[in-house]
Amino acid sequence: MTASAPAPAPPPSPLASDSGQRLHHLDAMRSVLMLLGVVLHAANPYRGDGGWLVHDPAGSTALGALVVAIHAFRMPAFFVVAGYFAMRLLRGGPTGVFLRDRARRLLLPAMAILLSFNLAQVWFLAPAHPAGGFVEGALLPALRRGDWLGHLWFLVYLAVYCVALAALRPCLRALAARGFQGPSTSLALLLGVAALEPLASAFAAHLLPTLNHAFGGIVDPIELLDNAPYFAVGCALAADPALLRRFGSAGPGLWLAALGAGVVLALLPHPHGAAAMAVAVVARTVLHWGLVRIVFAAFRRWADRPRPALRYLADASYSVYLFHHLFVVLAATALLPAHLPATAKFAVVLSVATVVPLALHHLLVRRSTLAGWLFNGRPRRAPG
Repeated sequence: MTASAPAPAPPPSPLASDSGQRLHHLDAMRSVLMLLGVVLHAANPYRGDGGWLVHDPAGSTALGALVVAIHAFRMPAFFVVAGYFAMRLLRGGPTGVFLRDRARRLLLPAMAILLSFNLAQVWFLAPAHPAGGFVEGALLPALRRGDWLGHLWFLVYLAVYCVALAALRPCLRALAARGFQGPSTSLALLLGVAALEPLASAFAAHLLPTLNHAFGGIVDPIELLDNAPYFAVGCALAADPALLRRFGSAGPGLWLAALGAGVVLALLPHPHGAAAMAVAVVARTVLHWGLVRIVFAAFRRWADRPRPALRYLADASYSVYLFHHLFVVLAATALLPAHLPATAKFAVVLSVATVVPLALHHLLVRRSTLAGWLFNGRPRRAPG
């Protein structure tokens, strides 16, 4: 009797290190960064500047500072992690498989949320009797302003970066065939090159102010360029495990650099003139990269082990983030007449925007194949 041929080995997981072990700290880090978006949006109605969809007069300086603090590291760190995972996934299989996986994971949930939760949000915030009807008087203006896309903007940017990464794959293979070993060992050189982009984009925005506006309410060219170095560095970290270890090490010098950059930004809240603006851009870049590396180091030290709670969080965080925005708007609007401190309202809004989406994930996304595809980009996972 002829023995059957062994089944082909599955492609390596993008979450696995070169030794085959799961990188639990990056998995946990991605989840926490995603959920910090819920905290950020729950604080937005109370930040005091009136620049969000719902503005509560019961503002809070502390909550405004919380928004600024989360902004300083959350998305830069998230794009680094996303670049790392994207490179690992691309290296694990054909380019077509990579692009299909990214479209399913990024664009399918984005479209599902746009046509359900975000559409309901636009309807809820629309004037009682918009001129021209709902579509012309509310939906199209929300699209042009970017309100309809809202909290899903980063999924569009990730899709662009992943397409660019796939397009560059032949070039990367050609370099590897000629003996190029990736980013080598100079972390300072890698970050130095990445830090040049904000200066270049600031100069471009100064020459062409129209670049600062989102086209079609979807893509802001300057924002797309400014986040690209973080994604690119994440790709480089996936190509060089030694670089990843050094990147996730935060010594006293790194803390001092981040602190110094923060002090410079505090002294230049509204820079005027080319020189002051350049200093502010450099300081902001140093602060962002410093905080990103500190966050990497913290998760590497405290979350680099398997924990059931973190594993569940890793599965739930994407769904919770996708669902939460509408519930922030609903809860914050309902609390407008309440005579409560801003911190109390924030606590209520955060609770609603976390518990309700988490229940939807647990009872719907985890149990329905269709909901798993639409709102998580993959089939349902077996409960437990």
